[in-house]
Amino acid sequence: MSVRFTWLRPGGWGRLGVVVAVGILFLTPMLWALGAFGDGDDAIRRALIFLFAGLWFGVGVGYSIGWALHGFVIRSRDHDEDEEAGRPAARPGPSSPPRPAAHPPGR
Repeated sequence: MSVRFTWLRPGGWGRLGVVVAVGILFLTPMLWALGAFGDGDDAIRRALIFLFAGLWFGVGVGYSIGWALHGFVIRSRDHDEDEEAGRPAARPGPSSPPRPAAHPPGR
C-alpha cells in the first residue's frame, strides 16, 4: 500500500526552502535599492535583518514542513493498517527459491 500526501518527494520540501532562501538573497538588495527599508544607516541594518530572517524562514520552514508531513504520512499509513487488522493478510509466496550457500558450512 502506497500513501502519497504531497506532490513533492520527501526531500522536495527542503529544496523548496532553499529556493525560497535564494530568492530572499536576491530580493533583499533590490528592495534596499528601491528604498523599502528607509534611508540612512538604519536601512542597512533593516535590510540585513530582513535577509537573515528570510534565510532562516525559508530553510527552516522547508525542512520542518517536510518533517511534519513525513510523520503524518507514516501515522496515517499505520492507522490504515490498524483498520485492516480484522482481515487476514494475504502473504505472497517467495518469488524464487533460496540460493545455496556460497561456502560450505564450517566444521
